[in-house]
Amino acid sequence: MDKAYTGMCMPTKRDFMKIDNIISVYTICLLSVVLAGCNGVKFRTNAEEYVVAKVEASTVDLYSPSELYNHENDPLGEVFTSFCSVSADHLRYPIPSLSALKNDLRGQTADRGGNALVITECGEQKYPTCTVYLECAGLAYYLKSWD
Repeated sequence: MDKAYTGMCMPTKRDFMKIDNIISVYTICLLSVVLAGCNGVKFRTNAEEYVVAKVEASTVDLYSPSELYNHENDPLGEVFTSFCSVSADHLRYPIPSLSALKNDLRGQTADRGGNALVITECGEQKYPTCTVYLECAGLAYYLKSWD
């Protein structure tokens, strides 16, 4: 008896093997394109700067004026930092803590070769164009007899 044509073609095992080979070739091609496209990609961060600043700031001690004058010292000048937020900027960029501003002063002191800092003022101030304005100032010193 002859087979009747039903209009359907059933895939054979050989057809499935061809499909597997095609998928494998496409996968290899796609991976090659992705890997070639990422060749030479470099990531740039400020992590090194952040870590160096933290280490430098940790080498500077805070002193009161009376403590400082008990040591032989060289004044290195005034250090200053501030933060200004206009309108809703502080919603996008967080307001730094006063501790972070003091650490910035410590870093500036270390950059000048100092190891001691007297903070003369630090806190929130009024400034016409800023909704939030923080300001810290201090005097940087190098203590010759660092006890």
